[in-house]
Amino acid sequence: MAKLSDSQKKEMFSKYKKKLEKEFNPKEFLEEPEASYSAIYNTFRQEQIGKFNSFYEKACNWSEKNFKITIKESDREKVRQYIEFTHLNVSAEGVYSFSLLMTILVVAVFAIIGTLMFNVLIVLCGAVGALIMFLAMPTIPKQIFNAWRAKASDQIVLAVLYMVIYMEHTANLELAVWFSAKHLPPPLSLDFIKVLWDVETKKFSTIQESLENYIEGWREWDPEFVDSIHLMEAAMFTKSKDEQLKTLEKSVDTLLQGTEDHMLNFAHNLQNPISTLHMLGIILPVMGMVMLPMISAFMGQSVKASYLLLLYDIVLPIAVFGLSKNVLDTRPAGANPTDVYRMLEAKYGKPTVKFGNFNTNLSPGIFSAFLFILIALPASLYFYSIAIDPEIYATEVHSMTALLLSLTFIAAGGFSMGTYYYFKTKDFIKLRKKISKIEEEFAAAIFQLGSKISEGIPTEVAFSKIIEVMPKSDVSDFFKLIDYNIKQGMSLEKAIFDEKAGAFSYYPSALIKSVMQTLIESSKKGPEVAAKSLMTISRYLQAVHRVNTRLLDLLAETTSSMSMQVKMFAPAITGIVVGLSFLTTTIMLNLKDKLVGIESGGAAGAGFGTGILDVFQIDYMIPSGYFQIIVGVYLIQITIIMSYLLSGIIDGPDEIKRNDLLAKNLFMATAFYFIITVACILLFSGLAAPIASGIGSA
Repeated sequence: MAKLSDSQKKEMFSKYKKKLEKEFNPKEFLEEPEASYSAIYNTFRQEQIGKFNSFYEKACNWSEKNFKITIKESDREKVRQYIEFTHLNVSAEGVYSFSLLMTILVVAVFAIIGTLMFNVLIVLCGAVGALIMFLAMPTIPKQIFNAWRAKASDQIVLAVLYMVIYMEHTANLELAVWFSAKHLPPPLSLDFIKVLWDVETKKFSTIQESLENYIEGWREWDPEFVDSIHLMEAAMFTKSKDEQLKTLEKSVDTLLQGTEDHMLNFAHNLQNPISTLHMLGIILPVMGMVMLPMISAFMGQSVKASYLLLLYDIVLPIAVFGLSKNVLDTRPAGANPTDVYRMLEAKYGKPTVKFGNFNTNLSPGIFSAFLFILIALPASLYFYSIAIDPEIYATEVHSMTALLLSLTFIAAGGFSMGTYYYFKTKDFIKLRKKISKIEEEFAAAIFQLGSKISEGIPTEVAFSKIIEVMPKSDVSDFFKLIDYNIKQGMSLEKAIFDEKAGAFSYYPSALIKSVMQTLIESSKKGPEVAAKSLMTISRYLQAVHRVNTRLLDLLAETTSSMSMQVKMFAPAITGIVVGLSFLTTTIMLNLKDKLVGIESGGAAGAGFGTGILDVFQIDYMIPSGYFQIIVGVYLIQITIIMSYLLSGIIDGPDEIKRNDLLAKNLFMATAFYFIITVACILLFSGLAAPIASGIGSA
């Protein structure tokens, strides 16, 4: 073997020195960020702020600059904390200035429209809308904060877990916060970066002060989170390592117990909001629908289709959606915020419409639009043909043919939207179900993995040992991919997270990603830290699974009732109402013909019938076809909103499961509504015939 030259010796020495420094240098070991917290915070903020928040910031800042106002200190204090916690670059003056400008704009627009149309009601509606806007607009920062906090609440257990895992090895609170921020998904990652940024910018002198300021905003919402942070801070000043580890373990247990209590309270308190939604979204609107045909007969000039459209298809859906969103915003932590859809879309591309082995290469949106046009085209041609002739329109618009053809618009809307959601998730739903099974088994699997590592088995070898223990489980397929990649010469990190061949790319999950990232980071600190980290995470996952199972048990009756309302109750009731509307309209039109005959019958009939037509406004009655379209659109909207709520309660923010539920409910509700409505129309038309002939022979 040839001797190395001095330069080669120096080069080799330098190489191994760098390697050792990387492993043992305190700064590298403690993983300090490469950039300043200020730069990282600004980058994180730009990525996470969202389009709406960005637009809102610009609108508020523009309003403050061009429409300066002075507000009271109490009003400024109302929005200050919400602005700070949601990372909005706006001032309280900007919020109120934008609110006032929008209020003035609404008043002006409705006043102009009402004046041009000579309609005082439009002006009054504008005034009411402006008042609501004036009161609601300043609360937008609070609404953003509630949505932000609802997302963050699903991550606080994981955040504490990351901090505890880091501090079990290195009792440095600042770097524990950084470690947690680096591995957390948004929005909590931005919150933690902000905590560090406030120290760097000298807003607070220590990390403890900055962290204390941040967790104060969680005191009302999740006091156990506050207690967990305090326990972690206390762990830094314990006398022994054992006492420190016990304190850190208690911080995790405190938060897990609090999470379980919050979920159980949420389940117990859910009945009243659901009852309110049922009453506001289904019972009261249906009661109004039942009375509308008769009201229309007596007050046809005052009750117009446009008013019903505004009430049923705009105002009520917005109100029901707002209540549904508030219910979901109160859902505490415990659900895994998995967004598998985005990960699968990134790997396999956007879904296309497929029939067996035939791929149309059309996006679900384009295919659904074609389907809507195809179903709705005959009805569109029919209504166009009668609309061009006023005389034909006056008689045909109230006919059974017009009503039955109007149903195709609702069928087109419901089936096309159901088709869109079906094909959007068709390629991913099977894999999502398998990932769900893996997530259920993950707690036990990583506990065994941690046990093997604690026995001194290298992490890379431990995966093959776990496969031998649980060969037929779903999670073993995930571990087999990791083991195969390692045997092909990949590092542990590449075996899991390589973009093409990594096991994670085949089983994308926020839960799996978090656990595997923690395993990789803790492995760098030694097998003992890696084993303890996996066992701690296993305990956390078991607690979350237990809480979610208990939650589903408590909500079983409520969710089952909601599902039946969406699929059957609402479609059946609205279908019957449309049939009754047709019956009432048919009878009133026949009554009108008889009364016209009586009034035109001269002296012989001038007694009884005279003046009755002045009581009724039959000519202004809303055609049953128009009424059906308004009701049908409302049914589709309520189906979407209730499905969104039901999915959010059960699965949390899981887009694939939500889209799958939307597809099923839209197909079921639309089909049921179509069948019930057609049956009622045919039945009531048979009932109306003898009544009409009886009126005619009277």
